[in-house]
Amino acid sequence: MQAPNANVLSVRYTTLSDRFRSLWTFYQFLGGVLKHLGEGPMPYTYDFQALHERLKELVHKIGVESTADATPELDQLERELDRIHRELARIENQFAPSVMRKFFDHIKRQDEKVLTALLKFYLLSNFFEQDTLDKLDILFTRLAETPGKDDRKVPKDPADLLSSFKLLSQITDLPPMSLAEETPLTQAVQAIRKELESIGDYKSLVESKVYERYRRLKQRLGKAALHPSMLVEITTTNIVAKNRFKELYEAEESKVIENTNRIFDIERYLERHPELASEGLKRQLEEFRTIRVRYEARARKDNVKRDDISEMTRAMQAVLAQFDPAAKRSLHARPEGATVSPTARTASHKIQPPDEERLPTESKGADEKVEGTSLDNLVPPDPLLNETLHKIMFALEMIVWDRLPTQITSAPEIHNLNLEPREIEIYRRLAEGNVEKTHPEWELDRFILTSAALRVKMEEETNEITRLDDANNPDRLYEVLEHSAQSLERARDSDRRFQWFIDDMLFRGETQQLEDIYRSRFRFLHAYSGLWLAHQRSGGLTPL
Repeated sequence: MQAPNANVLSVRYTTLSDRFRSLWTFYQFLGGVLKHLGEGPMPYTYDFQALHERLKELVHKIGVESTADATPELDQLERELDRIHRELARIENQFAPSVMRKFFDHIKRQDEKVLTALLKFYLLSNFFEQDTLDKLDILFTRLAETPGKDDRKVPKDPADLLSSFKLLSQITDLPPMSLAEETPLTQAVQAIRKELESIGDYKSLVESKVYERYRRLKQRLGKAALHPSMLVEITTTNIVAKNRFKELYEAEESKVIENTNRIFDIERYLERHPELASEGLKRQLEEFRTIRVRYEARARKDNVKRDDISEMTRAMQAVLAQFDPAAKRSLHARPEGATVSPTARTASHKIQPPDEERLPTESKGADEKVEGTSLDNLVPPDPLLNETLHKIMFALEMIVWDRLPTQITSAPEIHNLNLEPREIEIYRRLAEGNVEKTHPEWELDRFILTSAALRVKMEEETNEITRLDDANNPDRLYEVLEHSAQSLERARDSDRRFQWFIDDMLFRGETQQLEDIYRSRFRFLHAYSGLWLAHQRSGGLTPL
């Protein structure tokens, strides 16, 4: 004789065992979330090990050769699992979907079995509120993604996803959906995905409101979004949406950092020229500081929202708009007899830094023609150093040239660049055309200027790597490490060139400039070694 309904009992036992594993996994998951949030131990404890032993003891009663009826024990286990589920759901209900998203971002690597167990916990819920659907959306998306290039995620094969989602859909009762109903909903999700892929910049992304529209679409779908075929489209679109936001956000974040440094320069400039700080400019600077502090606090917690960076951009533009007229008034009000740098007179049509970097400069009458210079006339085009060279030229344009180079080094306009007096003198000579292009000294001057720019660039990259290390921002750090590797490679070649100029001077017996060359070289090596060490410490591949 075998137990009545042995096959039915076996299926029921398998279902309960699977549910037990799901609850045990979810219990450990909640403990990890509470620990991550610093909220202490789990407020609910249960002896899962003892319950597991009870399940194992039932195995001999479930087998096809058994004569015992395990129905009462299975009924009791089912009631016990229901009670555990209710207790865990009560604790879990306190956490918003965003908490789960941040926790998974924190642990980075996710096991597919763990994700499946967590999904089963939610799918066995009796009520599918919006928060539950949002959490399911997060978990299904994690299950659907796999590592791609450049730390991005890519969707798994649609056929594999459909198969996995069909198995999970058997756990819960889904409302029926005909092909006529499903087709337009699928097309709506695909249209969102296509729109995301076509947007080319962060501002357009925010202004399109595409994320808000996509969220409203998923809310309208409700539980119907859990149909396997719909889940394939939704999770694929979710992954595209995350990648697109990250890509455009990082590009915009680079601009924010660049513009923030410009505003720091403006603040230092205003310390020297307080008469330029109008009430409107002071108000805009104060608002920018408030927004920047809030933005950086959220960035440290990896909690930057889509509108935060837009708010920072608006605040920056407001400061720059207020500062422009003040700078123009300053240049028209220079002391009588003071000499403006040669490039400053024609910067508005000769020098071509980005528009945001360029301040209005002293204007001349229509009949006055002043011979200026451009960056291309000073040094050959150099994609690696052009931005830093523009920064140096822009700072020196603001200098009144009635002082010696040794006095100019302490001017607030260029103090943060830490230029050597000789480097300032070389820039002045090159800008004024005082050295013939056929003369060997012209080549040395151009090298000293570009090596100074590379030194400034390496010092800035060292500081940025240290800042990102402290802020625990691995994605942005990886990008900076890639750029700084190029600086290190160039620095290695530049150091060899320093040695070539030194050897040439010694060979020709022209040693009067050696001390200045050595000083520039040693400062260069200090920046080079500092960046190399920071780059290696942070996991970068340092050129040897």
